[in-house]
Amino acid sequence: MAELTTNSVVHGAGSDTLRIGAESDRIVCEVHDSGQLNDPLAGRRPSHPTQPRGRGLLLVHPLADLVRVHTGPDGTTVRRHLPG
Repeated sequence: MAELTTNSVVHGAGSDTLRIGAESDRIVCEVHDSGQLNDPLAGRRPSHPTQPRGRGLLLVHPLADLVRVHTGPDGTTVRRHLPG
């Protein structure tokens, strides 16, 4: 969850919302901010070794059952589903 909230503060361009709850047998962490995500594969492909930043979403995926990223004119929402 720390990576999601840190990404939101650094890249979110304004106000952020954090929600934590349960769905079925999973814990769901959701972060929404007003920033735009331009790379549809962000967090799915490795960053270049010399790139100083840009690994936040890469760290979110391995420990989650599911990560959903939705971006649009109103901002970006990332939902991370964890085993309960």
